Amino acid sequence: MELSVVVPTYNQAALLRECLTRLLAQSLAPEAYEVIVVDDGSPDDTPEVVRAAGPRVRHIRFQTNRGRSAARNAGIEQARSPVIVFIDSDVMVRPSFLRAHLAVHRRHGPRTLSRGPVVLVPTVDAAAEAGVPRLAASPAYLDTANAGVGKQQLQRAGMFDEQFPGYGWEDFELGMRLRHLGVRRVFSREAAAFHVQPSPDPDDVEALLRKEEARARSAAYFYRKAPGLRTRLLIQNTALHRAVYWAMAAGGALSARGAARLARGLERRGMPGLAQLALRGGLNRHYLTHLGRELDRHHAALA
Repeated sequence: MELSVVVPTYNQAALLRECLTRLLAQSLAPEAYEVIVVDDGSPDDTPEVVRAAGPRVRHIRFQTNRGRSAARNAGIEQARSPVIVFIDSDVMVRPSFLRAHLAVHRRHGPRTLSRGPVVLVPTVDAAAEAGVPRLAASPAYLDTANAGVGKQQLQRAGMFDEQFPGYGWEDFELGMRLRHLGVRRVFSREAAAFHVQPSPDPDDVEALLRKEEARARSAAYFYRKAPGLRTRLLIQNTALHRAVYWAMAAGGALSARGAARLARGLERRGMPGLAQLALRGGLNRHYLTHLGRELDRHHAALA
C-alpha cells in the first residue's frame, strides 16, 4: 500500500457518494491505496453512504462537529501508507488521479508535496467534460482539495492546527510550515481534481455573509500566527485586493445585501455571469471589512 486518501466530510452525503465512486475506480491496483472517510458529525446519511461503498473504504466518525483540521488529523493518524492524498467530499477525480500523485512521489522522494489543478465546476456531471485551464496553478503551497504529502512530513510540521476559529486557511498555514521544513512542491497537471461548487444563491445572502465572517476570523488567526507579506497576499489583505473588490462592488456603492439584490435582478434578465460577479464583489467587500475589524482588535490588544 502506497497511498492513503483522506476525505473529511460534513453533511454532503450525495456528493460524497459520487466522490467515493470515482476514488474506487482508480487505475491503480486496489491494494496500492486505501480511502479513509472522516465524518465530522454529519446529521445526514453519510454513514450509510460509507457503508454502501464497501470494505475498501475505512470510516472514522466524530459524534460532534470538530472541524476540518481535526478530521484531517484523525485521518492522518489512522493512515497505513507513507503518503497521504487529501481531497474533499465535493471533489471529483478521474481514474488517473492517484497514479499521477504517486508518480510525483516516486520520482521526487519523500520530501515532496504533490499538487494538481483544482478546477471549479457547477455540477457533478460537468466534472466529466471539464478541461484543465492552461494557467491552473494556485498561490497556496498546500490546498487540501488536491494534494499529496508524506505522513512523516505532516507529523514533523505539527499537523493541522485545530484552533482555527472559522472557515478556511488551515491548509494554507500548514503549507507554510511544510515549506519552511524544506518540503518541495511539485505540480502535476495530470493530477487534476474537479471541485463541485454551485454558483452562490443570492437568496441565501445571510448564510453567505456568515461564511465570509467566519473566513475573516480564520484569516485573522492565520495572520496572527504568521504575520508578513506572504500571509497578507494569501488572505487578500493588501491595497491591491481592496481596490479590486472596491471596483467589483461598483466603486464601493454596493453592500453585500445590495449586491445580492442586483444579482437577483441580473439573473432574471438572463445574465448569470454578471450576477455572480456582482454578488462576489459584495461578498468580498464584506470579508475584507470583517477581516479589518478582526485585525484591529488584535492590534488594539497588543497596544
